[in-house]
Amino acid sequence: MKKLLALGAVLVLALAGCSDDKTDADGGTNQPGDDPVALLTDAKKTIDEASSVHIVLTGRDLPENAQTLVSGDGVATHAPAFKGKLTVRTAGAPIDAEVVAVGSKVYAKLPFTTGFTELPQSQLVALGAPDPAILLDPDKGLTSLLPKVKDPKIKGETREGAKVLTEVTGTVPGSALPGIFPKAPADQDFPSTFKIDKDTKQLVSATITGPFYDGATSSYDVTLDKYGEQVEITKP
Repeated sequence: MKKLLALGAVLVLALAGCSDDKTDADGGTNQPGDDPVALLTDAKKTIDEASSVHIVLTGRDLPENAQTLVSGDGVATHAPAFKGKLTVRTAGAPIDAEVVAVGSKVYAKLPFTTGFTELPQSQLVALGAPDPAILLDPDKGLTSLLPKVKDPKIKGETREGAKVLTEVTGTVPGSALPGIFPKAPADQDFPSTFKIDKDTKQLVSATITGPFYDGATSSYDVTLDKYGEQVEITKP
């Protein structure tokens, strides 16, 4: 009899524990105390207050015959400024360029050239690339997306090395993307995932998926690190 009572108590506790872990129709879970809006808000504040952030952007499933932004890797500041590399695809071939953006102007050193040339904004837009200096712009850059995420949910936690990251899912309206992805249609929604370190309140990575270019569903993976390093970026 005592064994049966003990077993019943264990079952009750187990069921109570399951009821606290609420699972939504999309497989997301909202643990007690978890607030996806608060997490996104904190992550935006952390980036907006950082003097610089190292950003790596990688495109996946991009249309091969379109002019596209393939990847980027560099440091952005709130000057605003950027220094790093961008890879774009035009006429089916990828082109790597060293890029410096400062003072509302973008300069690129292309393969087989010895110096930097100013790129007009219209050329960047045609390639589907932003002025990389605005990547940290609170109103147009990456952080501007975070308060606009629709129906955010806590999906769960993942481990990356020593870090335990909280994963927030939702959709980003296309109307919020032109500053970063100029070719993204404003009338489409883009399913997105954001991984946030709750201890540091830093956005560690994001994935945004949708019709960035006509006739294709593509994804961009973004990673962010080296928050707050002292960086000086000047005109080349």
